Amino acid sequence: MFDETVGSRFERALDSIYKGKNNRHIAEKYDITQQSVGQLKRKFALNETICLICEKENINLNWIQTGKGDMFLNEVSSTPIISNKTLSNDVVRINYYPDVYAAAGYGAINGDAKPQIMNFDRNFIEQFLNVRKFEKLDIIRVVGDSMEPFIHNGELVMLERDQNARNGETVIANINGQVYVKRYQADPFKKWIKLVSDNEIYGDISLESQDEIQALSIIGIVRARIKPF
Repeated sequence: MFDETVGSRFERALDSIYKGKNNRHIAEKYDITQQSVGQLKRKFALNETICLICEKENINLNWIQTGKGDMFLNEVSSTPIISNKTLSNDVVRINYYPDVYAAAGYGAINGDAKPQIMNFDRNFIEQFLNVRKFEKLDIIRVVGDSMEPFIHNGELVMLERDQNARNGETVIANINGQVYVKRYQADPFKKWIKLVSDNEIYGDISLESQDEIQALSIIGIVRARIKPF
């Protein structure tokens, strides 16, 4: 038997659901082109569109990625929630904000920013994304290239809402209402904090006075990234 890929397993799952219906049916349902559907079925890695369709169709992302486990997740309630829960031993719900960007007000999420609730296989998150805590996870999009090559413009990031960043971690930071994606560095006694860009053409942000440090709010820590289609 040929070596299966992410795309070929994705195709098998869709065939199981739609039982022979062509790409046109799937394209119309998800407002994408038939050509895009065909490209998804040839992918070698997960991307945003595959993740969204799998979430809607209750397809097990761990199976898509590895071929291990069941093709479909157990049915769970679709009632929207804001705080993340592990609904069973194998399903984790994560808030995805499709209209919120890291460089455009992520720190000000309020009741008007409604997330899409995405179901993830717990083993996939633990083993492939190396995420161990599930209670405060969000997925948002990053705009800008200041963190390239680590994070590219338009990529999605999974982050944990946690203010206690450690040296070297990539954070979403708010300084006086301006939101940045940077690598965190700090003196052990927090006499100074530096937010570092991976892209050398961008300067670092140095916070040295107490007023500057107090103006900083760490919104969350990037735990994983997802390359879009």
